[in-house]
Amino acid sequence: MRTPRRRTLAAALLAGKGLDAVSTVVVLALSDSVRESVPLSRALMAAFGPVGGMAILTVLTMVVVGLLAESGVVIDRMTEGGTPEWYVPGLRATVYLGCAGWFGLVGLWNLSHLL
Repeated sequence: MRTPRRRTLAAALLAGKGLDAVSTVVVLALSDSVRESVPLSRALMAAFGPVGGMAILTVLTMVVVGLLAESGVVIDRMTEGGTPEWYVPGLRATVYLGCAGWFGLVGLWNLSHLL
C-alpha cells in the first residue's frame, strides 16, 4: 500500500483549515448572533482583523500539526529504528488527515449557523 506524500497530506490539512478559517470569517461577518469561542482566534482577529487573524492562525496550525505529524521520525531515531516500518508514515497520515477532517467538520458546523 502506498502512503500519501507529505505535500498531499499538508494540502488536505490546508483545505480543512481553510474551510474552517473562511467559514469563521464569513459567519462572523454575516451574523451578529455568533461569536468566536476560541481565545487565541479572538485575540488574533482583534489584533490583525478577521482575515489577517485567521491567516496567521492557519499558518500556526500548519506548523504545529506538521511538527506533531513528523514527531514519528524523532521517535524512530530515538529508538534507533526500533519502530515498525509502518509507524512513521502511519502517524504522519493519521495526524494530518485527522486534523484535516476535524477542521473540515468545524468549517461545516460554522456554515450551518447561516441556515
